[in-house]
Amino acid sequence: MQHIIFDLDGTISNPETGILNGYKYTFPTLDLPVPDDATLRTLIGPPLRIVFEKMYQQTPAKANEAIETYRVYYNKLGGAFENELYNEMYDLLHTLFHQQRKLHIATHKGAMSHEILKHFGIRDYFTQLQHYNEEKNIITKEKMIELILEKESISNLQKTVMIGDRHSDIEAAKYTGIKSIGVTYGFGSQKEIEDSKPDFIANNVAELHKILHQN
Repeated sequence: MQHIIFDLDGTISNPETGILNGYKYTFPTLDLPVPDDATLRTLIGPPLRIVFEKMYQQTPAKANEAIETYRVYYNKLGGAFENELYNEMYDLLHTLFHQQRKLHIATHKGAMSHEILKHFGIRDYFTQLQHYNEEKNIITKEKMIELILEKESISNLQKTVMIGDRHSDIEAAKYTGIKSIGVTYGFGSQKEIEDSKPDFIANNVAELHKILHQN
């Protein structure tokens, strides 16, 4: 694979502590009981607007308030950095970069994704970073991948792959005609990944490294 597109949360890093704390900071402002940790983990991945409007039936105005409250914790109070790279991920990115592979990011996380990558010392490994941006109508993984393909003038889709831990990553890869690798060490269940039928499945970073080395 020459162009490798990574999801961020649940694929490159484990942001569970910061995201769960962000939700725990936010839910009381909605006059809703704070869900248990197992439920909160299922909210890692979808855009915040989907979580608050679709999953918790908040009005657009209340969802906006919730998003702003969440971002106070996540962006200003340190939640973004309650986060850690998965074991062996740094070595994988370092190796791929020095093999002259082109690495990119497509994430439902917002602009803080830049700061998170810099925090881990890996921002320079990535050429394109496409993140969630309502103002520019970049709100789906499909749109993010399309922008990467366009900006990098990628024509060989069979040498391009999307790597992610949720069905939305695999579905976006299929929609745009590129290959896909589902990882089961993130926040999507084994069943979710298997049912989405990616081209490859990696159960840990070592397996991901092997798949990318062989393809």
